[in-house]
Amino acid sequence: MLFYPGFYAYVVWDAWYYAKEGANKTTTAIPFVIAGFAGEFGAIFAVKLPVPTLTVELLMIIPMIVGMIIFRKE
Repeated sequence: MLFYPGFYAYVVWDAWYYAKEGANKTTTAIPFVIAGFAGEFGAIFAVKLPVPTLTVELLMIIPMIVGMIIFRKE
């Protein structure tokens, strides 16, 4: 379980990065790294969350979508 969130964030960033021409590799990865770490911490503390699946999912998806919106012009 601890491997999955970081790998999922990397796969989404990799697909998005190679779909965009001329995207900056270092700055565009920042929201996805944040999403991966948030997913890891969500997986670690899932026992303490009221709805762990939804909470961890939103912790990961929201930063990734925000990153895609911010860097869509690149």
